[in-house]
Amino acid sequence: MFNFGFGGGSPFEGMGGHPSARNREPVDTEKFYKVLGVEKNASASQIKKAYRKAAIKHHPDKGGDEAKFKEAQRAYEILSDPEKREIYDEYGEEGVENGPPSSGMADIFDMFGGGRRGPRGRPQKKRGEDVRFPLKVALHDLYNGMTKKLRLTKNVLCARCNGTGSKSGRKQTCQTCRGQGVVLRVRQIGPGMVQQMQSVCPDCNGTGKIIVPGDECPDCGGKGVKKEKKTLEVVVDKGMKHGQKVTFSGEADQAPDTEPGDVVVVLQVKDHPDFRREGQHLFMKKDISLVEALQGVDFTVTHMDGRILRIKTPKGQIIKPNQIKAVEKEGMPLHRNPFQKGWLFIEFNIVFPEDGSLSADALASISSVLPGAPMEIEDKEEHEHHDLQDVDVEALRKAQAQRSRNAYDEDEEDDAPQGASCRTQ
Repeated sequence: MFNFGFGGGSPFEGMGGHPSARNREPVDTEKFYKVLGVEKNASASQIKKAYRKAAIKHHPDKGGDEAKFKEAQRAYEILSDPEKREIYDEYGEEGVENGPPSSGMADIFDMFGGGRRGPRGRPQKKRGEDVRFPLKVALHDLYNGMTKKLRLTKNVLCARCNGTGSKSGRKQTCQTCRGQGVVLRVRQIGPGMVQQMQSVCPDCNGTGKIIVPGDECPDCGGKGVKKEKKTLEVVVDKGMKHGQKVTFSGEADQAPDTEPGDVVVVLQVKDHPDFRREGQHLFMKKDISLVEALQGVDFTVTHMDGRILRIKTPKGQIIKPNQIKAVEKEGMPLHRNPFQKGWLFIEFNIVFPEDGSLSADALASISSVLPGAPMEIEDKEEHEHHDLQDVDVEALRKAQAQRSRNAYDEDEEDDAPQGASCRTQ
């Protein structure tokens, strides 16, 4: 009988008695499934589709019930997360908020080094590595949302031998490592100095067990796993961002006595020819003529969902070079709330007429209607005449820098010691 030395009495005193004897209050683990209208065994894609339908139905901007809309958001937040969903299925919403209740005895064993345990007191398996896939998407894919199929080949446990690798399902202790899974190697690193190194056993690959020769599973050749092709459906929601991840829990390679890792799809957004994204907003550039800048603009923009927006300013409203104007609610949709959108900002670039394209009569007409027309200056003898020229400022800077370097090199040569020398008596 165990005696934990807690100062007398039962080790379960103060814990409500033995854990198995405690009665837990019944919890509601079906509420959020009912909110979305799905069964408890619904897949991740079914939950996502149900949430979209509920969000459209109850969205306040569409005349829906705001309370039901927020409830659908909360349900999707929990059921779309595999870890939160697992806790919810056993402990309800309170378990998600406050964590699952303590398992009592399991916690005591954990304090005394009783092994790694999961959230419900179960021993945890070694976890395999995650697999990351970059997925290139266009900006309009994030604006409209999309579904893309990802085909992969992965290792799965052999069905014939249940992942053991042997026909009989039995293995024997590895004699190389004596069942430890690791071997010690001694290496001399200097006179009288040795280094002891621990490494994975090459014969059993760290499992401590080997298959008896001749007992290998004919389907997997004793490996315990086989190659299998699988197709995953990657759902890219509206408003997702560059670098955002779509995770498929437990879909990485399987291995005996190992919890499979996740397949993580990482979104990589390609540049768009017309729009640039900054957070929830979109930016675009628009070339307009000098006439449009002076009298107002009226033009159309084809948005990323195919809609044609007619954009205009009041007659006579002047647009200055590089001025930015905005259209409300035509930016990027907000992730998980696609009915809310940012702004569309338009930066105007004024295209001026080419040199010599305006006749003398046209120039006279412009001077007569525009303020600030140039006045004739009386010519005097003391005036020095200069005409402005076009110039490449960057080229001038480079030429000046080169001249400075050449001058420095010449100074260095002048300061160098000469061949003649002086001799003292």
